[in-house]
Amino acid sequence: MPRSQEQFEAMRVATRARVQDAGTRLFARKGFAATSIRDIAREAGTSTGLIYRHYATKEDLFADLVGYAVAGLDAVIERFATVAPTGGGPSTAAGVLGDFTAEFVHDIERDEGFSEFFLLMNQLYSMDDPPVEVERLADRHRRLLRATSALIERGQAEGAFRAGDPAQLTTCYYAAIGGLVSMRLALRRDFVAPSAPLLMGFLTKERSRD
Repeated sequence: MPRSQEQFEAMRVATRARVQDAGTRLFARKGFAATSIRDIAREAGTSTGLIYRHYATKEDLFADLVGYAVAGLDAVIERFATVAPTGGGPSTAAGVLGDFTAEFVHDIERDEGFSEFFLLMNQLYSMDDPPVEVERLADRHRRLLRATSALIERGQAEGAFRAGDPAQLTTCYYAAIGGLVSMRLALRRDFVAPSAPLLMGFLTKERSRD
């Protein structure tokens, strides 16, 4: 029985996902320059010819991966920027950042591929001759830092976060969650993820016991 158009599309999407996963792993482990289309095909368990149906070059694959990262950062920036004004709704800065932190830790804990993708996107800045797409990613990272600083400042105004320079607290926050990625990849099954409240403990203002 011939396959339907829907079945062909599902196969195409599945193959593309395998290629993207394989490219992420190899780019993260071997580096972009040292990875070839043949390497990616072997890692993905497919043929180079099939990969070329999706990506003409490894640069195209890389650009696609960066595009996913940019879209993800845009979503987080929007999420951080749309917290209800103080006193104007149920959302709070602490709640928004806490939910994001819990989701991030969960993704690290359940999926090694997420950690490798995160690591790859941060390794790009140390490349000698980075592809042009890296500047798009750097721009989104700068926007994310500004959005996070603004969110922390709002949390301070709400009385949930400790006093301090929001930019410095933002740096500490991303150093903490970024460090979890390295630990996850190094420890693998022995990795023990902290809870979101514990991870955010340095930000949270202690409540009075009165």
